[in-house]
Amino acid sequence: MTSETAEAAGILERALSPLVRGIALLMVAFHVWVVVDPVFGELINQNTHLGFCLVLVSLTWARNAGRLGWRLFNIFLALLSLALVAFMALNYERLDMNAGWPEPLDVVVGVCLMTVVISATWRSFGAIFPVLVLIAIAYALWGHLIPGVLSHPPFDFGYIVSNLSVGFRGMYGMLLNVSVNMLFLLIVYGAIFDATGVTKFFMEFGKLISRRMLGGAGHTATFSSSFVGMVNGVAAANVAITGAYTIPMMKKSGFSGPVSAAIEAMASTGGQLTPPIMGIAVFIMASFLGLSYGDLMFKALLPAFLYYGIAVLGVVLIALREKIPRGKEKPDKKILAVGAPVFIVPMGVLTVFMVLRYSPGYAAFWGILSLLIVSYLHPKTRPRLKRLLDCFIAGAVMAATFGIACACIGILVKSMTFTGAATKLSLLITTISGGHLIPTLLMTMVLSIILASSLPTVIAYILVAFVAAPILIDLGIPPVVSHFFVFYYAILASVTPPIAGGAIVGSQIAGCGYAAASFESFKLAAPFFLLPYFMIQNPVLILGSQPFIPAVAAVGALVVALGAVTCLCQGYFLVPMKRGERGLFSGAAFCCVWYGLKANPVALGTALLAAAAGCYSQWRRRRSSATEGGIGPGP
Repeated sequence: MTSETAEAAGILERALSPLVRGIALLMVAFHVWVVVDPVFGELINQNTHLGFCLVLVSLTWARNAGRLGWRLFNIFLALLSLALVAFMALNYERLDMNAGWPEPLDVVVGVCLMTVVISATWRSFGAIFPVLVLIAIAYALWGHLIPGVLSHPPFDFGYIVSNLSVGFRGMYGMLLNVSVNMLFLLIVYGAIFDATGVTKFFMEFGKLISRRMLGGAGHTATFSSSFVGMVNGVAAANVAITGAYTIPMMKKSGFSGPVSAAIEAMASTGGQLTPPIMGIAVFIMASFLGLSYGDLMFKALLPAFLYYGIAVLGVVLIALREKIPRGKEKPDKKILAVGAPVFIVPMGVLTVFMVLRYSPGYAAFWGILSLLIVSYLHPKTRPRLKRLLDCFIAGAVMAATFGIACACIGILVKSMTFTGAATKLSLLITTISGGHLIPTLLMTMVLSIILASSLPTVIAYILVAFVAAPILIDLGIPPVVSHFFVFYYAILASVTPPIAGGAIVGSQIAGCGYAAASFESFKLAAPFFLLPYFMIQNPVLILGSQPFIPAVAAVGALVVALGAVTCLCQGYFLVPMKRGERGLFSGAAFCCVWYGLKANPVALGTALLAAAAGCYSQWRRRRSSATEGGIGPGP
């Protein structure tokens, strides 16, 4: 780079930084306005929101680009985006009324708009999801050439473009409206938590727990990361935030690098399924299912409790195996006392507004306001103005990338609906599985994990809700259960190889190999893979509508299965497992799952006997080893 080029790049960077900050803050003000006083129509709100998203993200890329050429290209992208949404705004009544019959200029604008949205999504979230969108568009264009049942009637090119973009269909509609009225302020709400220093409260609370349990540092990570992940909504980002502190602490206490990264990845992932926030996805689910937020929040309590039960048990087993002691660091009681209101009060305000059935955006506005008021009451939590503004800006940029992704998902969903691809996908999976329940569930699980790979929780859920959940609903499974089924596997994609985004970030902090960290994170989370299958035939886990005795038996069988698989994955219960004990625990887990699917009392009885025999064998060997001065409990 020549000196003149470097000087020009520097001038651009100095000019772009205040511009990005100004646009981000203006975007926050706009969304507060439309949530508190919705004076504009939905189409205007969505178009303005999309314009803010594209311009803000493009200028952020321009500011951060290393080369002058890339800076100029991203500035051009921002100007092009502004021109496209301005065209949509000036012609929105005509474009909406003439949807399906666009003029030649409309088609050009529509193609450019789709190109910008898809390419921006690709740059933000990787190739997997945008490639699916491109395949769906290609199917709309040329699917009539495919012979057989996969064929659809030929569509005019302009008709396709209008339905996917410029006709205020596709990228506009329900999903972009969700981004305007739900996602944006909720993401900003989560982002500004960091400005108050509440993460320190989470860390101290984790220390408080860790002093009472084996593997103390591991429990610090488990509990602190779950709180941060609850409001963060992005497992990989949560690992980066809390892992910078917890992973070195775990390594220092005796956990290996891969295991430290795995514990952090699992804990951060679990925050996405923990009420009351659930990584923001619960608000979207309530909207899709037409249920109240309060109903869904309570339905998610038992699965979240079981997830963290698995996490705690996994950490304890590793600590026993590696002889890792309880935590020794004393929690700072002043930080606990000062930080608790900053977390509890805003979270309570948000939850109360949602339970009272106010809109998520309106609840988020009052949550933000209460967070700012409470944080300013004490000097220890009072954020510096610059830090607070930086968090507002960071939240706006993150929310902008989510808004672009929602528009991109809208293209995919519309492509699948007007071509009939959604129905054909469901029919294809049902045909391959022969209409049998278990093969269909297995294929839907794999599809959900693949679709959700490398995506933030809320975007992953929106995608699987439209693509994978209908497969189960068509099979006769209740919509709530179907949505929770795909939602849980979309979350577990963060710790499932070969992508395992949470483990990738954790391995970088831990300084270990990604493959080892992802394998360990999968071992920790693997037991939870069983829970969604139990939900299908045991509504007590989600719906709460099951007779008492079958409900108790189902929950008991699930707990035994989760515990057995956790012990199998770690190769340890009271002492290292032998082959026969592995067989007993494997048999117990299999029979429990069989009972969960078929309600066969013989399977449950067999499972309990096998589990009891395995535990007894472990207890005898533990007692013998302790007597001989061999393997004993960790300090």
